[in-house]
Amino acid sequence: MADIFEPPLLVDDTSFGKRSIRDAMDAIEFLEEWPFEKRSKLHACACEACCAAYDGRCEAKAAREAFIAWARWAGIIASGAAMFEGKERAGVVELL
Repeated sequence: MADIFEPPLLVDDTSFGKRSIRDAMDAIEFLEEWPFEKRSKLHACACEACCAAYDGRCEAKAAREAFIAWARWAGIIASGAAMFEGKERAGVVELL
């Protein structure tokens, strides 16, 4: 499948517990379950990117990065779960 997240992500939320996000569909399902009152524009962008990856309109890497950005904002990325090449400056990750 072209929508696989490499490496997979681990999210940890008190309402949902720990879940592995392995592909665009996992991400879409998680995002759709997210409470409406906690959603944001970043949530909508992550949804669109994941749907685009699932439909083949964009690469899985871009969807994964959008999901990571939203999950960091939401505070649900499990420690050490977002394994990707990059460097952090003042809390902002620049992907290499």
